[in-house]
Amino acid sequence: MNIDFAVLVDEVIELLEKTPTIILSTCVDNKVTARTMNVVNDGLIIYFQSGKDGDKGKQIKENANVAMAVDNLQIEAVARFTDNEDEIKVCSTKFKAKFPRLYEKYANFPEEPTLVCEPLKIKLYKFIDGKICFDVLDIKENKAYRI
Repeated sequence: MNIDFAVLVDEVIELLEKTPTIILSTCVDNKVTARTMNVVNDGLIIYFQSGKDGDKGKQIKENANVAMAVDNLQIEAVARFTDNEDEIKVCSTKFKAKFPRLYEKYANFPEEPTLVCEPLKIKLYKFIDGKICFDVLDIKENKAYRI
């Protein structure tokens, strides 16, 4: 069943803005790793401050496909480290507003580059009218539907 794309986008953005942390999973050579990350977002674009040289950074360099989860939200995305000043400024500004104490502690570390995750598909688990369902936001197809 098709549902309103804009309404679901707004619902997902509201959830992302409220959550302080999210599980980020990466994978290379059939080895999956996951970690809890502080998260900020600008609309549906998700940002992290993250090193490039650990397992996570190395895995993302080899396989940009990542997954994230928090509460009843599942996200499939493509991740990349950025040097774009506008993206870094967005991340920094939002991180400072959401996590002022962490910002003061880590913001000036050169080894904390900005990681940008662009969602491809987002699933939101729901229980509606006594039935389990998923509201799916298919970003690539610009569609929203319930299964």
